[in-house]
Amino acid sequence: MYQNVHIVGVGSYHPEKKVDNQFYIDHFKRYQVEDHAAQLFKKLGRETRTLANDDESSLSMAVKAANTVLSNSGIKPEEIDMIISVSDTPEYLSPCCALLIKNQIQAVNAHAVFDMNSNCVGMLTAMDTAARYLKTDDKFNKVLIVGTLLISPQAREDDMVAFGCTGDGAAGIILERREEEVSRGFLGSRMFTDDQYYWSITMPACGISKISDKKIENEDKKMLWKPFDFGFLSEKWSDLITKLLSDFNYKPKDAAHYFMSQFSYADLELTMTKLGVGMDKATYVGDQYGYSGCTSPIMALDDKLSIEQFKKNDISIFCSVASGYTMTALLFKW
Repeated sequence: MYQNVHIVGVGSYHPEKKVDNQFYIDHFKRYQVEDHAAQLFKKLGRETRTLANDDESSLSMAVKAANTVLSNSGIKPEEIDMIISVSDTPEYLSPCCALLIKNQIQAVNAHAVFDMNSNCVGMLTAMDTAARYLKTDDKFNKVLIVGTLLISPQAREDDMVAFGCTGDGAAGIILERREEEVSRGFLGSRMFTDDQYYWSITMPACGISKISDKKIENEDKKMLWKPFDFGFLSEKWSDLITKLLSDFNYKPKDAAHYFMSQFSYADLELTMTKLGVGMDKATYVGDQYGYSGCTSPIMALDDKLSIEQFKKNDISIFCSVASGYTMTALLFKW
């Protein structure tokens, strides 16, 4: 018998405020880079972004996403055994945000609660971690993972990528252990790290040790994105995915769908080309919500499932990239 881990619920929260490309093009006129900004938005595939209101936090959005995934799945809060909160913009460092989510959704039986942060691969890392708990420890049956990003207040206003291309929001997913005669659910994962880009993205730019220093400008306490060539994405993504599929005797054409980082439409399209599959096998939502960090592959999954369900034994790939940089890919069999 196999201890399989299935996806049994997915949900998202998107703030009501929407901002389109023209707002940002007009904004970047003050820096005389509006043409460059327009070209970047076209390459990355941006049309609108959803931004949090002043009274929203990464925690409040996470709670809304958690309630949505519980409602969508028909699972009661008391059925959840573990909560993992994922964010690189957590509302609090202490106590852990997973504990606060437990309190607000009244998940009274979730006694294993903790936060994770591996930036934009965070939800995939949490899914991989949760699957390993579920496969090896029968104390756990259902795990709620909630990812959230509140980047708009943390982005420098002269930063075309962080300020101009990102969006706020949250996503949740519930994983469940099932004992079955055939191996299904989460099959495996692969990771890749190339730390030569360690200098490229830092938040806060001054470091937490200096965050209370009144001599440091507020803009230097926000995210700092130093321009770099991320043309390596498609090559490294396609290589990582191909190796993961090969681990289980699959080829790229065997995957029913790919849930990738929503950072760049152009690089997603190039990745699909290198894998030898069409864009009909990928979902892109970055044009609607902006880039929402760790939540982006799960938001894509949520949108896909709102249109159609997968057939039994279909396989899917989840894959993303995080600053520095690291990559994670997961293989799932429905």
